[in-house]
Amino acid sequence: MKIAVGDNNDRKFIQDLIDHWEHKGHEVRYELGASEYLAQWADLYYVDQFDSNIHYLYKIYNGAEGVSRTPDWDNNKKPIIVCRALDWDVWVGQTRDQKLIDWIDKVICIAPHIEQEMRKHAEFSSKLKMIRPGVNLDKFTLKKPFDSAQGHGTDGFQLGMVLGDMWWPKNHMAGLDIFTTLYRQDNKWRLHIRGQHEGGTEYWKVMYEHFLESRNIKEAVTLYPQVDDMNAWYENIDILLHPSMKEAFCYAVAEAMAKNIDVVINDFYGSRFIWANTDIYRTHEEAIKKILEKKYHKGGNRGFIEHNFSLERQLKETDEWLGL
Repeated sequence: MKIAVGDNNDRKFIQDLIDHWEHKGHEVRYELGASEYLAQWADLYYVDQFDSNIHYLYKIYNGAEGVSRTPDWDNNKKPIIVCRALDWDVWVGQTRDQKLIDWIDKVICIAPHIEQEMRKHAEFSSKLKMIRPGVNLDKFTLKKPFDSAQGHGTDGFQLGMVLGDMWWPKNHMAGLDIFTTLYRQDNKWRLHIRGQHEGGTEYWKVMYEHFLESRNIKEAVTLYPQVDDMNAWYENIDILLHPSMKEAFCYAVAEAMAKNIDVVINDFYGSRFIWANTDIYRTHEEAIKKILEKKYHKGGNRGFIEHNFSLERQLKETDEWLGL
């Protein structure tokens, strides 16, 4: 089958899916955005996120001003149109346009609270299916145990946060506040942050630097702006703190758990539909208590990911839903 893939996230969430389809013998072509050429070429067009790409494809197929080339559907069969709603696209209302939903053949969402929100505002009938994301367990191997002689492993005091763009819903300042309390109790604690300051204003960087200096934690905090091998990066931490206030899933939590690393997760909307309640905190005091408890509890989380969030399960369910 000829499969076109379009998304605005530079394959961040779909590379494993592309690799899988190519391995099965399908011809897959990808573009960053929506393509009029691929609209004519494909048997199936998969759009990863309910955003401007799906709106543009709708214009292509229905004819609209501003589209440079509308396919001749007398000679070219319209492909199956599939769109996956991820997160922000749902909350800003992209999935509330009934004419688009009626036109799309199949819709995928990734979490129960996302599905609930989508069905609140539109009629999907039987074309909407929830398929939970999966982690490639071959890429995220079990964390090595502490062994000073071999020079690997960690000492139990290494806390991590994985945030990507550090904008306000990621709540990184709250994470820094939690770490500050830990550090004042025991200055052996260290914080590793995988993230970068959000562009557009210098204030966020100034605010961050001021916090580190004014709380005297600058030497205990390391910011990693770019990491090519996240599996290796997770080897640096003992516990992952995830303070975010908004998520649909959070790959960082799942990846850490796949490595058998303990996690402490803020109770964002939808978290209790995804993660174990024992890993969720609702106050800073509760987060600190859980971190200190988990310091002496070594994992057991990989089995949770194998059962609930394996890539194999996601690929199987996706293929069955799309008839591939």
